[in-house]
Amino acid sequence: MKNIRLAMANWENELIEIQKELDTLPEGYLARKKTSYYHVVGKAQRGITKNIQLIQGLCRKKFLFVRRIQLETNLTTTTSEGVDTRSPQELIASLPKAYQTVPIHYFYHPEVEKWPGRQRETDLYSETAIYTYNDINFRSMAERIIAEQLDKHGLLYQYEPLLNLLDQQVSPDFIVKNPFTNKTVIWEHFGAFNEKRYADDMNNKMDAYLNQGFQPSVDLITTYHYHIRNPKRIEDLIKSILF
Repeated sequence: MKNIRLAMANWENELIEIQKELDTLPEGYLARKKTSYYHVVGKAQRGITKNIQLIQGLCRKKFLFVRRIQLETNLTTTTSEGVDTRSPQELIASLPKAYQTVPIHYFYHPEVEKWPGRQRETDLYSETAIYTYNDINFRSMAERIIAEQLDKHGLLYQYEPLLNLLDQQVSPDFIVKNPFTNKTVIWEHFGAFNEKRYADDMNNKMDAYLNQGFQPSVDLITTYHYHIRNPKRIEDLIKSILF
């Protein structure tokens, strides 16, 4: 993984948030016998099959435990080769059997249920949106490729939503959310530098983001044509910033 220092800073911040959330989650763990779920605390256990909220809390807790171990281990490494790059889905697949029988969203951050879902929120440029993927019409093949990578990594996104920043309204290419950590970033892909109007719009957008406090490689991702030529660059950005 490239940008190991950047990734480490993000991991340290995530560890702080993990501990805060763990303090709010129920004690004990989830068990399953046949088709029934149980809440186990010490030697006591009780059936909770109909208590979806408690099951979700226990699933979320188990995920946070293994994610914390992964991050703490990664923070002790000195080279990118030693980093555990398993995705949240892969971590979940390593959990005991009881956790393998619930929907994936049981492991999501609780705030994600407020996320409006994947859609193209504006039709500002609908006449130029000709690259269709998952029922969304993208304006460029590059944006379609980014969307494919986001889906590959289980990330949620909105394409060209309207965003109010102070006294200015902008439409970023993507707003991306990691459903497991609730981390949200703006993603802009810039590809037409030879067009003055496009370059001016790009500069205005970047000024608006920076003035609002967005930080590049923290909660603001920018990509260019050379990223698209090698999809591995896109994957490296996703893993170092969003995971």
